[in-house]
Amino acid sequence: MLMHTIKKFEKVVFTFLVFILVSYIVVEIIELVYQFGVSIVSGSNTEGRLLISNALLKEVLPVFFNILIAIELIDTFSVYVQKHSIKVLNILLIGLIAIGRKLIAFDFNDTDGVTNLGLAALIISLAGGYYLIKKNDFD
Repeated sequence: MLMHTIKKFEKVVFTFLVFILVSYIVVEIIELVYQFGVSIVSGSNTEGRLLISNALLKEVLPVFFNILIAIELIDTFSVYVQKHSIKVLNILLIGLIAIGRKLIAFDFNDTDGVTNLGLAALIISLAGGYYLIKKNDFD
């Protein structure tokens, strides 16, 4: 009886979280389309680029990566609710996407060497873990 109630509660929480993430994805897609529309209509091209400036690109790409992260989170939640297991590969992929998102907006001039080394270590760790798990899938 208690386990049945917990399972129902878990599904309600999952449904709520997925609804929030889907709503977030819709808002981010609208934001992405708006940003591209503004860049094309405004045509303020000071950096020699055709449609979108580097500054606007740094605003648009993180939105794109946010959408990818949210989609991966929904996939991770689904697998957990169905199989009650978490795919480590998905978690590493979410981490890599998040780091990629951060790197686009990151200003390397305002940081010290230790911060850059820490970021490099994080990227190498996530990529190495992803490689090792993916390598085992092919064996």
